[in-house]
Amino acid sequence: MANMSKQTSNVVWVSLNMMVLFTAILSHEFIMEPLLHAYASRGTGGIQEKDGYLALCIVYAFNAVGCFVAPWLVTRISGKWSMVVGIATVFLYEFAYLFPNRISILSISCIVGIGTTFLWVGQGQYISENVSDNNREKNTSMQWAFFKMSLVFGGLLFLGFFHGASIESLVDNGQVQIFVIFFMILTILASISTCFLPQTNMSQDRAPEPFLRASAIYPACIKFTSRLSSNTTTTLALGMVVTGAGQVAGSLAVTASGRRVRKLGEHAFIILALILHIVLFVMISLTFPNDAPLGHTEGTGPVFDPTVSMAMTMSFFLGFGDAILQTQVYAYIAKYYQKESGAVFSCFRFFAGIASTIMFFVAQFFNLAEHLCILIIGACAAGIAIVLFHQSVNRSYQQKTSVVVVSVMPTARRTAPQNARAIARVEALT
Repeated sequence: MANMSKQTSNVVWVSLNMMVLFTAILSHEFIMEPLLHAYASRGTGGIQEKDGYLALCIVYAFNAVGCFVAPWLVTRISGKWSMVVGIATVFLYEFAYLFPNRISILSISCIVGIGTTFLWVGQGQYISENVSDNNREKNTSMQWAFFKMSLVFGGLLFLGFFHGASIESLVDNGQVQIFVIFFMILTILASISTCFLPQTNMSQDRAPEPFLRASAIYPACIKFTSRLSSNTTTTLALGMVVTGAGQVAGSLAVTASGRRVRKLGEHAFIILALILHIVLFVMISLTFPNDAPLGHTEGTGPVFDPTVSMAMTMSFFLGFGDAILQTQVYAYIAKYYQKESGAVFSCFRFFAGIASTIMFFVAQFFNLAEHLCILIIGACAAGIAIVLFHQSVNRSYQQKTSVVVVSVMPTARRTAPQNARAIARVEALT
């Protein structure tokens, strides 16, 4: 990092921490519903078949609740230490899976829901404190690329560990606990490294104060659609790798398009990504059985037969589109709300938490078509909202700059008081 600016080296450091941490978190989330489904079928700890969706519903509900507390905490202990607090709750959540029990898993879901709010808001503030006009696109997209490489590593871990085995067989022989212990080790390493992150000057001087996601439903469709392959657990692991590759590719595309992003505006890239998501939602609904999110099925899609190649293609582009959405959200917040980033990221996580809570609650009852209808409506609403926001920002800047008058009177002929008054007028207007 010797040739990097201090801001960029800080972003790389925190991004590597998040990559290690989310190799554990996203891998865990990716298999949660199939894993708890397997536990339920064996009568373990009172766990029920749809508890994977219910646990995620609780996590995101309390994620939204935590948004009321997160800005207060972040401004008092800084984004860095808020991340450490959030990582500690993740460790508790993983520990609960060493001894799977319905009450303990659902109870700790409440704690980790609030804790991950501190993690996300703290990370968002730390990132926004380490970007400027010169490196905004590069730093925000780079951190998202590192972050989503965790999906690639998690998928490769599963592919290497499963060796053709299924989640059900790993539950039967007790090997799932090996995964959990490995996840806990990664979480500890991320926590220790985060403790040594450099504290930014903005944090020291600051005064006290997933967008709808299809990712947790789509993996369940892959796992439960028997027509995809004889061992859909391996296909699920491959899907993690491909989704992660799409996330990294999307982040790199944003980095390479930095000047075009500034010229066209972040809103144009967000709208393109939303259109891509809508197309993918339609393709998923035409390819997978309608009952795929609810359990194992031998059915086929309404129009196409589900194949591994088609599933992986859609996984890649879901990751690609999500990376564009998320990096542009970070860029927007860092550009327009750098001084209030903690509160704005908390607001962002609140609405994301509410949306995810609703999605995971209805996931216990809704079929695939009903899920995707909600997601398409949400994508359209998001597109309208981003256009309105962009127009509002443009009007605000035009009002500030349209009244600035530049005098052509030679500076040398002005007196010092005249120069001072001219500067003061321009500063007041801008």
